[in-house]
Amino acid sequence: MKKALVLSGGGARGAYHVGVIAALVELGWMEDGRGPDILAGTSIGAINAAALASGLTVSQLRSAWMRMHTEDVHRLSDDLPPVVRPLMRFLLRGVLTSAAHGGVSDELPPAEREQSAQSLLGRLGELFRARPFRSLLDTTPWRRTLAGWMKFDRVNSPDAPALLIAATELQSGALQIFCNRPFHGRPADQIGMDHLMASSSIPVVYPWTSLGEGKYWDGAVLANTPLDPVIDLAGDEEVEIIVVMMTPWSATADTAGIAELPQDLPQALTLTLDWALLASYRVAFELLEQRNRLAEAVARLREAGIEPPGPAPRPIAMPIVIAPERPMPLDWIVDYEEANHERLFAQGRADALRALQGRLAPAVVGG
Repeated sequence: MKKALVLSGGGARGAYHVGVIAALVELGWMEDGRGPDILAGTSIGAINAAALASGLTVSQLRSAWMRMHTEDVHRLSDDLPPVVRPLMRFLLRGVLTSAAHGGVSDELPPAEREQSAQSLLGRLGELFRARPFRSLLDTTPWRRTLAGWMKFDRVNSPDAPALLIAATELQSGALQIFCNRPFHGRPADQIGMDHLMASSSIPVVYPWTSLGEGKYWDGAVLANTPLDPVIDLAGDEEVEIIVVMMTPWSATADTAGIAELPQDLPQALTLTLDWALLASYRVAFELLEQRNRLAEAVARLREAGIEPPGPAPRPIAMPIVIAPERPMPLDWIVDYEEANHERLFAQGRADALRALQGRLAPAVVGG
C-alpha cells in the first residue's frame, strides 16, 4: 500500500506541519529524511513537502523554521507608489517586521494624520490607477530563504518521493498540478523555486509567478488540499492518505466558530483565507465520498448480475485528517516568530498523536 501526505496552505502556520511530521516519524508511518511515497501540497504546504522531498529531517526542518523571521519572507512591494508607502507600512505593520528586529510602531505616519478619509481614499485610487500594480508585498526574501532549504537535484531524482504541487493558472483560472513524475500523460516537471513560488503567490498580497508562458497564483484559490491528483498518481494501487489542515475539520460542517471578530486589514484577509481553505477541502472530501458511493452502487449492480456501462471508479479509503480542535488565532498566519513556531510544533505533534490514536496498524503505532 502506498502512503501519501497532503499538506494544506496557511502561511506561518506551516510550522504546525513540522509537529505533525515529527509525530508521523515517531509513530513509524514515514521515515525521517525520506518521507512517504507521495507528497502533495499547496502554498506553505508545497514548501514543506518540497523540503521533505529534498531529504530534510525533522530536526533540519525545525531548525530552518526557527531561523526564519518575517523579514526573511516578504517586504513591502516596489509596486506601491512612494507617496503611499508610509501609510501601507502602517496598515500592514503586523506583517512586515518581526519582534526579533524591533517590532513596529502603531502610530500613523505624520504625513497622513491630518488627511480626511475621503481625500486619502481618493488619492490612493488615483495613484493606483496611474501605475502598474501586482501586489502589496514582494517575496524576494522568501526566495533567498528557501534556497537554503531545498535540494532540487534530489527533489527531481528517482530517489525522492513523488511530489505534487498545486497552483492556479491566473489567466484561465484552471488548477495546475506540477509533479516530479510523469502525470496525466505529461512528462515529469523539473521542480524548481518558481514552482514553489507559484503555489505560494497569494493573489494581490504576493506577485504572481511566471512559469514558461503561464502566470500563476496560489494553488489554494482552487485546491488547498489536492486529493484528486494524489489518487490519480496512485493509480490502481491502494493508498493511505493523511491530510494535514490548519483549520478545525468536521465532515458535517459543524466546525467551531472564531472567538473574536477581525480587528484590522490583515486579520480580515486572514479570516477570508481561512474559510476559503476550509471550503476547498470540504468540496474535495465530498467528491471523494460521492466517488465511493458510486463505486459501492456499481459493486451491488454487479452482484445482481447487471454490468453497468463504462469503467467503474475504484473505492478509496477516506483520508485521515489531522487538524486543530479549535480555530487558531488569526495573527498566527503571519507570525514568523520563534515562540509561535514552538507553539505550533507542539500543537501539530499533539493533534497528530490524538488523530492517529487507534487509526494506524498496531505494528506502526508500536514502532
